[in-house]
Amino acid sequence: MKKKILCLLLSLAMIISMAGCSKGAEAKSYTKTVKGFGGDVTVTVTLKDGVITDVKAEGPNETEGIGSKAIEELPALIVKANSADIDGMSGATITSNAIKTAVKAALKEDKGETDEALSFKPGTYTGEAYGNTSTIVVDVTVSDTEITKVEIVEHGESPILFDAARDTVISEILDEQTLAVDTVSGATVSSKAIVTAVANALEKSDVDMGLLNVPKEKESITPKEITKTADVVVVGGGGAGLVAANAAAEEGATVIVLEKAPFLGGNLTVFGGIYNTPDEEAQAKMEMSDGIKASIEKEINTKPVNEEHAAAIAAVKSDYEKWKANGSVGLFDSAAWFSLQTWNSGDKVARKSLVDIMCNNAYEGVVWLKNIGVEFSEKITQGAGSLYQRTHGAIKPNGSGFIDGYVDALKEYGDKVIILTETPVESLIMDGDKAVGVKATDKYGNNYTINANNGVILATGGFAGNVKLRQEYCEGEKWKDLSEKVLTTNLKAITGDGIIMARDIGVNLIDMDQIQLLHLGNSFTGSTKGVIPYKGRNSDEVIFVNSNGQRFVAEDGRRDVMCNAILQQDGGFYWMIHDSKNIEPYGDIAENYMKGNYLYRAETLEELADMVGVPKENLVASVNQYNEAVEKGVDELTGRKLLVATINEGPYFAAKRVPSAHHTMGGVEIDGDAHVYYENGNIVKGLYAAGEVCGGIHGGNRVGGNAVVDTVVFGRIAGINAANKK
Repeated sequence: MKKKILCLLLSLAMIISMAGCSKGAEAKSYTKTVKGFGGDVTVTVTLKDGVITDVKAEGPNETEGIGSKAIEELPALIVKANSADIDGMSGATITSNAIKTAVKAALKEDKGETDEALSFKPGTYTGEAYGNTSTIVVDVTVSDTEITKVEIVEHGESPILFDAARDTVISEILDEQTLAVDTVSGATVSSKAIVTAVANALEKSDVDMGLLNVPKEKESITPKEITKTADVVVVGGGGAGLVAANAAAEEGATVIVLEKAPFLGGNLTVFGGIYNTPDEEAQAKMEMSDGIKASIEKEINTKPVNEEHAAAIAAVKSDYEKWKANGSVGLFDSAAWFSLQTWNSGDKVARKSLVDIMCNNAYEGVVWLKNIGVEFSEKITQGAGSLYQRTHGAIKPNGSGFIDGYVDALKEYGDKVIILTETPVESLIMDGDKAVGVKATDKYGNNYTINANNGVILATGGFAGNVKLRQEYCEGEKWKDLSEKVLTTNLKAITGDGIIMARDIGVNLIDMDQIQLLHLGNSFTGSTKGVIPYKGRNSDEVIFVNSNGQRFVAEDGRRDVMCNAILQQDGGFYWMIHDSKNIEPYGDIAENYMKGNYLYRAETLEELADMVGVPKENLVASVNQYNEAVEKGVDELTGRKLLVATINEGPYFAAKRVPSAHHTMGGVEIDGDAHVYYENGNIVKGLYAAGEVCGGIHGGNRVGGNAVVDTVVFGRIAGINAANKK
């Protein structure tokens, strides 16, 4: 009996002991959020008696196959090591550090420890990181307790986008004393590179980097209802919108411009900086080849397909005969020839009257641009896909020369012009059949009612980056697959917002099936970044070869013809080949592009072929064939007309390029006064439009270098007419 009682007591003791152990080993979970490479990384850490038993990480915006690998694999390694002090995943340093920082924060909280204050070894430290197209170098100055200064000392990025990233990111780092800051939409890569460069500098300051990667809580802001009124309201702060704003202000109107991005310029920030117009004085200094003469004479002797075509041919013939009779020298050109080429290039789909307005006013437009401070190179070229040597190249890189000119001119009007960035417009305000304003919301959630006394101008751009819209309207016989597999040259903010708003009120949309792919997209993002400015943007001195090292298309042809030819090649890409004429082969641009793997350089063609993996005998033969065509003035292989320079000065370069969704030629219907039309054929009172949001101007193919002409000519018309209620 005593033995049974003793066993019972022992059993009870064991149960009590187990219950006590179970209570002591109760699991606790902690969730921490740390800024990763693509956005917030949220980590949940489960511990029992200080031992890590489980780690779960979420980072939906981390790079697929790189950061995502760290998200998937690092948690298990931390559990196995029972520590966050492990090696990160190769190539995913920022994401790895975010996960480890979150785990360390969870371990501190489990131990009841509070976050330590920042502590630095005072001094100035240098760090660097590769951005879009260059190495970004920063100097970071710290006291013993805070970051006091961040200065960019070197970069070669696109000016407007980089400036927006620099100003916002550095300000937030200094204000919040953290590296867990938001990136600037549209300038994400540059934003991340600045943060990485600052981090690399601060690692030398003996600071606990984990403390620098925890986001600071944002102060909550109560949204407001805000009402503003101006004579003219411009929706979109890209090229067309800024031109329209200037034109309206020149007429004495008050103007409010609303832009959804954190910066102005729209797609101008990522374009090649070219503008087409006949220019008699400049073209008189140029040489007209026999091939160009033959192309003009062939066109003016073509049998017209209708009366409109006959009138267009007759106008060019008259101009050409007068040019010859006057004993003119140089290169023939005229507004009529420009218009006919543009209309023909768009398969005569465009409204010829709108094409005429654009081409007839192109030279006046370039004069206006020069008057507001836009500087152009004296040399006239033939831009990629521009079909003729009438391209004027801005001196400042990308579209910064245009944007700076527009913005500086608007500043002269003081508070008569108000610009609201990060304030996307959501809808038009209608009073019956008349547009009288817009509704918008800014990044803080403030709701805006913007009233327009005289008119509203839509200048929101196209929809090349909107996969849903381009598949809905543009997929078909010409472009069979426009899914997300097709990248875009456009900014992410350009998604057809104005077209959708207009469609919602019954505006007529025309040419919506017409989309242009550009052959200059890089294979990483689809943007045109990484092309040597003069070489890649123009057709003069480059050839295209496929993965077998062979030429397959005329490099001076229409963009749609070139893109379809590229898509038919193995892999759907090509190598752009050029030599070192007109560039600095070892200059900063070339060196930076090589660092980003946009560009390959070799002393000989044979070495270049080995570098990019094409048969060397084929590449050499392709270059030789092209050089012979230049010498003879006839390219029997592809029919190329522009044969002005051989490829024979090493070192030689290759750039891998793909077709990328670039320009949508469809949009709202306008007339020559930029009035917008309803589906029933009536004018939408008080509503105007300019730029890529419009249809009817470019037809089936937009000529390279004509986009800015369109925005300048019709932007000015829209601004003037809206200001004057015409």
